[in-house]
Formats: sequence, structure tokens, C-alpha cells
Amino acid sequence: MTATILTYLKFGNRFYGVEHTQKHGKDLYYGLVLKKKKNQLDIENSFETETMDTLKTHIPKDKAISLVINTNAVLTKRIQSKTEDSQKLVYMAFPNIKVEDFYYETLSQGEYQFVSICRKNYVDDLLNIYLSKGFMVIDFVLGNLICSALNPFIDSDTIRSSNASFVLESHHIVDIAVDANDMETQYNINGLNIKNTLLLSFAAALQFLTKSKHIQSNFAGRKGELNTSFQQKLFAKQFLKIGLSTLFLILLINFLMFNHYYNEVNSLRETAQVLEASKVKMTGLNNKVKTSEKMVNDILKSKSSKSSFYADVIINRLPESILLGEFNYQPLVKKIKEGKPIENQKNTILIAGQTKARVLFSQWISQLETISWIDAVDIVSFEDITSRSSKFAIKLHITNDTKD
Repeated sequence: MTATILTYLKFGNRFYGVEHTQKHGKDLYYGLVLKKKKNQLDIENSFETETMDTLKTHIPKDKAISLVINTNAVLTKRIQSKTEDSQKLVYMAFPNIKVEDFYYETLSQGEYQFVSICRKNYVDDLLNIYLSKGFMVIDFVLGNLICSALNPFIDSDTIRSSNASFVLESHHIVDIAVDANDMETQYNINGLNIKNTLLLSFAAALQFLTKSKHIQSNFAGRKGELNTSFQQKLFAKQFLKIGLSTLFLILLINFLMFNHYYNEVNSLRETAQVLEASKVKMTGLNNKVKTSEKMVNDILKSKSSKSSFYADVIINRLPESILLGEFNYQPLVKKIKEGKPIENQKNTILIAGQTKARVLFSQWISQLETISWIDAVDIVSFEDITSRSSKFAIKLHITNDTKD
């Protein structure tokens, strides 16, 4: 979904293919416009012109173009080889050229390999001419090899383009021959009727749309430069539109917000008065809370002092075989709940732990009962954990008299 949206923002729903060819020594331009709608492609328009300036009547300014360079400057050869290495195929087809000076494409068709080459300076000069005329070429191919993308869709042993004939066997090209015959041929490709003069421009636009990579080349970097240049110009144009639209939107929102807040001023003033009254009430409640907090702290300090005394006396009499796990002075009767008073078991100490000797535990209970401020000792629970260890819980009932 994201890729579809980005493609639409860059190129819209129309894709332009143009074949730049030559007939009788003169330049000739064949082109068409593919329109994408609901995952279907339709040919919205097609054209044939003899001048580049006339192209402007068919292709809007700053629209992306897939260009087929199919002039006499492009040379194509067929060789038989099992290798599919592009550079090796170029050397085999054109052994005496300086490869660094040429753009090339290679197409593998089983046992046959096809190679198309064109000088870099010729291609770059041609691309600059298109750019100077306001055309945005973002993709280009050399010669007739691009027509191979249509092989699966055409049920015929022979395919004719604008200037060549293809011989096919099992949907594989076995030969490409230059054809100067001006006879027009119609092909049906997935329901689209296309003239032979439009096959290459259709294949180029289709390849760019589908991102097909059945042809290898050495000019992917050059295509990247063209695409980057197009995106930079598109960004500048879109940024200007978006910037102006955003500025207008900001001004509109500012106007609406100003009116809204102006109408809310009186309401806010009334609210401020209510808040002021609430503030006075809150101050009174805050003072009440502080008073209650001080009272609680005083109680806790007192409780802390007594609990320390009780703990000191009890622990000093604790046998080594007893391990305490809990010492809870005035434990809660039930869990604390919001809005409910806190209830404690007054004058009570809850002790829990483990013992390794029952006899010593019994002696310790007896000693606790002799302490003057302990009224009674209740054994809440006593159970064996292992054969040597038991856990217990006892409750001490104490008086206010803390003399030992």
C-alpha cells in the first residue's frame, strides 16, 4: 500500500512511453500514454510525430518518460553462447570496441544471446536535448530488445516493431532482423489493441511500471541519476504547492481559533471565579489534612517507641534455635480501605517464625508468660515443615505497664 501511494505521488496514474527512431534518414517519434485504474491498464492516447516540439502537445510538462532509443546509432547483434555475463557477451559480439565508451544491454533467450550497444556521448547528448525541451526522461532502453517483455502475451511466430522483425520459437526470440517495411500490424495484448509502431513504447512504459529486470545493462547508475533529478524537481514543485496550501490552512485555522477563543473569554472568566472559590475551600481542607497528618505521625512515633521496647525485651530472650519472620505490633484487624477507619488489635503483638527445637520453643513461651506486661500468650498456629523444623505463630496480649 505504501509503495502504491508513493508511486502515485511521484508519477500519478499515467505512464508515458516514447520511441525515438529514424526512417528514411529522419527522426520519428512514436508514443503512448498508459492509464492505470483499479489495477488495470488502458491506452489513453497514442501519437506519432516528426518533431520533438510536437511531443509537448501529447506529454504534459515535467511528466516522467520511459524512452526507447532506437536510431541508427544503436547496434544489435545475436551470438550463440551459454554465458549470461553481460560484459563477456559484449566483448564476444563487438570484440574491437572500447567498452567503457558504450552503454549496452544484453538479453538471454536460451542458446541465443542478443547485445545492443550505443555510444555514451550520443545517449547523454540525446538525454540533454530532451531535458532542455522540458521532458523528464527517467528511464531509457536501447534498440528492440525491450520487445521481449511482450513475448508471453503475443501468440505468433513473428513480431514486427517499428523497424525490425522478431522470429520466435516457444515464446523465445531466435532472430532479430531490420525491417524497412511500412506495413502496419495490429497486436492484441491482454485485450489492448496495439499497432506494431507502438510496441516498443508500450513495452518501455510497461517495464518501468512493473520494474521488470529481464534485460541486463551497464547504465543502472545513469538511470538512477535521471530518477534523482526528476524527484528533486518534483519535490521542489510539490513543496511549493504544499507550502502555499499549508500557509493558507494555518491562516484559516488561526482565524477560526481566534473567533472561538474570543467567544470563550466570558466563560473562562466565570470559571476563574468558581476556581477561586474552590481554592479557598481547598485551603481549608488542606489545613485539616495537615492537622490529621500530625496526629497520625504522633501516634506512629508513640507506637514506634513502644514497639522498639517490646521487640528489645522479646529478642533478648529469644533462643538461637528460633528464627523470627514477623514481629507485628498492634496488627490491623482488616485491610485498609478508602473512606473506612483504620482498626488495630490494641495491646497485641503478633509474632511468627520457625523453630528447630520444640522443647526450647515451649521454654521460650513459658519465659514470655513470666514478663509482667504480657497478660497472655496464645499459640495461633504450630505446624511441621520438615522432621526437624516447624513454623509457628503466637499472639501476645500486653498491658500498658511496660516494666519487666
